[in-house]
Amino acid sequence: MKYEPAFDGLRAIAIIFVFLDHAWESTFPGAWAGVDIFFVLSGYLITTLLANELSATGKIDYRNFYIRRILRLWPAFAVFLLVVVLKISVSEGPKTGSFEAVAVSAVYLMNWSRAFVWWDQYKLGHTWSLAMEEQFYLLWPALLALIFARRAICYILALIIVMITWRCFLALNGADPERTYNGFDTHGDAILIGCLLALLVRQNPDPTIKLSKMWLVASGGLLAILFLLPHRTVFAQTAGLSIAALLTAMMIAGLRLETPLKSLLSIRPLVYTGKISYGFYLWHYPIVLGLSQYGIMGKMAALMLSFGLASASYHWIELPFLALKKQFAARPTTVPCSIVGTRVPGHDSDKRQSSRPVAAEEPIAASLLVNMDPVNTSIAVEHRYHPTPSMSSRISSITNAE
Repeated sequence: MKYEPAFDGLRAIAIIFVFLDHAWESTFPGAWAGVDIFFVLSGYLITTLLANELSATGKIDYRNFYIRRILRLWPAFAVFLLVVVLKISVSEGPKTGSFEAVAVSAVYLMNWSRAFVWWDQYKLGHTWSLAMEEQFYLLWPALLALIFARRAICYILALIIVMITWRCFLALNGADPERTYNGFDTHGDAILIGCLLALLVRQNPDPTIKLSKMWLVASGGLLAILFLLPHRTVFAQTAGLSIAALLTAMMIAGLRLETPLKSLLSIRPLVYTGKISYGFYLWHYPIVLGLSQYGIMGKMAALMLSFGLASASYHWIELPFLALKKQFAARPTTVPCSIVGTRVPGHDSDKRQSSRPVAAEEPIAASLLVNMDPVNTSIAVEHRYHPTPSMSSRISSITNAE
């Protein structure tokens, strides 16, 4: 899978939205859409990588897939949680219930905890999106392998419709927005829309060009949501979440063409911000909560401190582990594409490329998990940035795939 710098630029837009949501929610009531950008991009990239592997080898190497996810997500997350534990121990003592929040975050259950108000969130409520992505990683590879040669697009479309219908039913019958926003069963349609786009592009690349030309409409729509749509409204919890995901899918499709949007998202500052977006996502929320009491200066300090910690995390923690991912990349075998089914989406191009290794996944959220892998929330973070030869092999293993 060829590295596309603009995907990292899109991650930068997503993390900017997320920061605005937590620091200036009253000014930017629709900045919640940043997480949906992460979700759609994660679904798109992970599905593309898995579909390439299925076409090239006839199967998914689950062991290598999950090792890659662990290498992408856990080192930075473990360091973050360790710092949180130390902070709690020093400032609150060993008997505090805040340790529950750390445990819930560590096992990727924060989304359900928030949806049903099970445990204390402490300053880790933002890890709900990492939990969403991790649950996606656990379920999706096996499900995709099962439906890949069996009208996969129809199955995914049906799942999306079921999720939206279920969310609308709950929202219209008085469910708290925290339930519909945080539940995987009610908000997972954003990830599946990214999955659907990936398979549509593989199966019918020409018709999706029409979707690609809608990038200006998509960009304008997301900006309108940013300023106009609070997430706790009934409209946001019924149609709004899916509209944000569909607009993001249109933007991703637009990056297949040489457009002003692609050029903008490929500038180096945005690309770099996208690269460090996973670390930024981890660190920014507790910092914002701690410094917002000091007004705008505190929030600006939170922005700079989060950026600095994210950069340090990326270079000193994430990159060394990401360099190991290439050892677990999917490798094509002599198994023909036809083993996957009578007709594999993108069959002709797959046969032409079957002799080349499939690119390793990127580093979400976390996509979120994020890979947000939650976000990897590893939200692929690398872009039109030209690495030195000595770094190119390391970077190729950490880009564009969650």
